[in-house]
Amino acid sequence: MNTSNQAPAPEPGPARRETHGDGYGYGYGYSAQRPGDFARTWHALVEKAWVVALAAAVLLGIGFAYIRLAPVLYSATATIQAEEDQPNILRMQMVQLKDIQAVDYLQTVAQSLKSRPLLQRVGDTNNLWTDPRFITDARSATNHDRVLDAFEKMVQVKLRRGTRLIDITVTHRVPELAEKIANSIVNAYLSAGAEREDTTIGRANESLGREAERLLKKLEKSENALQAYKEQSKGSSLDDRENTVVAKLKELSTKATEAKSVRIKTETEYGQVLRLGTNIRALLNVPSIAVDPTVLSLQSSLTKAEDDFTVLTQRYKEKHPKYIQALSQIGELRTDVTNAVLNAAKTLKGSLDGDKAAEQALEEALQTQEAAALELSKLSIQYSVLAREVESDRALYDAVLKGMKEAWVTKETQQTGIIRLVEPAHLPELPVSPKKAAILAMSGLAGIFLGVFIVMGLRVADTSIKTVDEAETILDLSVFSVVPNMPELKNGQSRLVVTKHPRSEAAEAFRTLRTSLSTLNRSEDMRVALFTSAMPAEGKTFCSINYAASLAQLGRKTLLIDADLRRPTVEKTLLGRESGSPGLTDYLTGRKTLDEVVQPTEVENLFFISGGSNAANPAELLARDGLSAVIEHALQKYDRVVVDSAPVNAVSDTLVMLKSVQNVCVVVRAGLTSSRYVLRCVQLLRGAEAPISGVVLNRMPRRRGFGYGGYYDYQYHGKYGKEGG
Repeated sequence: MNTSNQAPAPEPGPARRETHGDGYGYGYGYSAQRPGDFARTWHALVEKAWVVALAAAVLLGIGFAYIRLAPVLYSATATIQAEEDQPNILRMQMVQLKDIQAVDYLQTVAQSLKSRPLLQRVGDTNNLWTDPRFITDARSATNHDRVLDAFEKMVQVKLRRGTRLIDITVTHRVPELAEKIANSIVNAYLSAGAEREDTTIGRANESLGREAERLLKKLEKSENALQAYKEQSKGSSLDDRENTVVAKLKELSTKATEAKSVRIKTETEYGQVLRLGTNIRALLNVPSIAVDPTVLSLQSSLTKAEDDFTVLTQRYKEKHPKYIQALSQIGELRTDVTNAVLNAAKTLKGSLDGDKAAEQALEEALQTQEAAALELSKLSIQYSVLAREVESDRALYDAVLKGMKEAWVTKETQQTGIIRLVEPAHLPELPVSPKKAAILAMSGLAGIFLGVFIVMGLRVADTSIKTVDEAETILDLSVFSVVPNMPELKNGQSRLVVTKHPRSEAAEAFRTLRTSLSTLNRSEDMRVALFTSAMPAEGKTFCSINYAASLAQLGRKTLLIDADLRRPTVEKTLLGRESGSPGLTDYLTGRKTLDEVVQPTEVENLFFISGGSNAANPAELLARDGLSAVIEHALQKYDRVVVDSAPVNAVSDTLVMLKSVQNVCVVVRAGLTSSRYVLRCVQLLRGAEAPISGVVLNRMPRRRGFGYGGYYDYQYHGKYGKEGG
C-alpha cells in the first residue's frame, strides 16, 4: 500500500489519553484534567436541566406536603436571671461559696428547670394529666411515663452565652397552654427554691446554736489555760523581757564581730612585722606603723631638714660649718626615725594581746546572753500556743454568733434565693413551626442539589463524545464536519438531504465535508474515500451517500460502493426498496462484470454498487484482494469512488480493504457512542495503517448543551431562502 498519500495525523492536544485495560490492549478514556471538562459539565447541566427541574419540583412537593401535614406549634418563652449577689449565712474564709457566674452552676440550674420532679410538680399543679388539650394521644393517657417523656420534649432550656440569663421555652399546639406551662415552670422552680432556702436556714440556725455552745465552752477552757500558765511562769511581762534580751543579744553579737575583725587585722600586721625584721623602709608600709604619731612627726622633721639641706648646698661648700651642721642633723633624724619604727613594731605585740583578750571577753558575754535568750524562748513558745488557741476560739465563736444573726435577718426579710424572674412568658400570636418559607426554600435548594448530583452522576457515567473539542482531544483527529440531527427524516422523507433538502444545515455539513476532504490533499490520486464507524447505527451509510451526492453535484462522476456485506443498506436508501439486482458479491465471485453491477440514481453523475447476493462468507470474499480490483476498474470510468464499509469493532471486513483507499472517515454518532469504542476503532485502523483523514460527528443534537451552537447556523434569508429561487 502506498503510504505517501496518507494524511498526517494532527498533533495531540494538551490533554493526554489515559490507558485503561479493556482486554484488547487499547487505551480509552481521557484525562480528568483536560480543558474541556468544565464545558462538558456545563453542557451536561444544560442538556439535563429537566432533571434538575424535576428533582426540585419533587422535593418542593414533598416540602409542601410536609407543611400541610405537620402540626402547627406555638412557642412561649420565660426568662430568669441568676443574681450576682446572694445571701451568705456563714461568711468565713474556710467556707467555700458557690460562684453563680461559673458555667457549671448555671448549667446545673438550666438542667434543673427541666428535671422530671419539677415537671411532675408543674403537671400536678395545673392538672395537665387530665387536660385533653395537653394529652392528645389516647394511648399516652394511660401511661404516665410516656406523658412525662412527651412533656420533657416540649420544654427547652437555653443559657444565653456571656450572660446569666436562662430562657425556658415551651412548645405546644395550644398557645394558651404553652404560655401557662412556661410561667408555671418558673413559679414552681422559684417556690421550690424558697422552700429549700427556708429549710436550709432553719437547719443552719439549729446547727449554729449547737456550734456556738461548743465554741463557748472551748473558749473558756483555753482562756483558763493561758491564765494558769502566766501565773506559773510569771509571764505577765514576758513580751518586754523577750524584747530586751533580743536587743542586748544583737548588740553583743555586733561588738563581738567587730572585736574579731580588729584582732584579725592586728594579727596580720604583726605577722608582717616579724617577716620584715629591721627593714625600715618596708616596715613603714605597715598601716599601724605608718600612722604612728611619733613616726609621722619624725618623718615630717626629716623631710623638712632634707629640704633645708638642699637649699644650703646651693650656698655653701662641704667644709662650711653650716653645711656640716645640717648634714649631722639629718643623720640624727634618720636614726630617730629608725628607732621610732622599731619601737612601733614592738608595740604591735601588746596591741595583739589586748585585742585577743577583748574578743574573748565579748564571746563569753555573747554565749551567756544566748543561753538567756534560749531559756526565755522556751517560755514564750508555750505562751504563744495558748494565746493563739484563745484567739482562734474567740474568732470562731464571734463568726458563729454573726451567722446566727444573719440567718435570723434572712428569714425575717423573706429572701428567696439568687434566681429571679426577668420576663414572664407571653401568649404567642404566630406559630414557630412549621416554617413554611424556610422549608420550601430548603426543599427547593435540596432538589436543585439533588438534580445537579444526578446530572453529575450521569455525566461521569456518560463517556460519549458530545462536542467537536472532545472529539479532537480524545481521538487526536480533526473533525471535518458536524451533521445535525434531523428528526424529520424518520417520517419517511428521503435521506438524500444534499439533493432533497439542499438548503438544510445537514446539506451544508456535507458540502463542508466535501470541501475539507478536497483540501486535505489536492493530489488527483486521492480519489477513493472510505466511510466506517465503530459500532452499527452511527450513520456511516447516511454520510457516505450524501458525501457521494455532494461530489456528484460538482459534476464529478462518482461511484458509491456498498461494502458492508453483512448489512447492505445503500440500495434501499437510494431506491427506497431492495430490487435484488446483482452487486458487489456478484462481482467479487466473478459472476458479473463491473458494468453489470453498477446502478444509476436519480442524482446526475451518482452511481452505486449494492451489496448484491447473499454471501455465506463475506470476510473470506473480501480477504482475497479486498476491493483492489473493483476500485481499480472503477477509477478508469469514474472520477471519485466512495466506499461504505462495515463497523470496525463489529467485524474485520473494513480492515482488509484499506489498502485500496486514500481517505478514511470515521463516523461517530454524537452523544451516544462511547469514546472507548471509538478509540478502539481508531486504534484498529491505525494498527492496519489506515489513512485516517478525520471524523464526522453525525446526528449532533441541536440543543445548546451539545455545543452545536454556531456550526452551520448561517441560514438562508430573504429571497435566497425561497426554494427554487
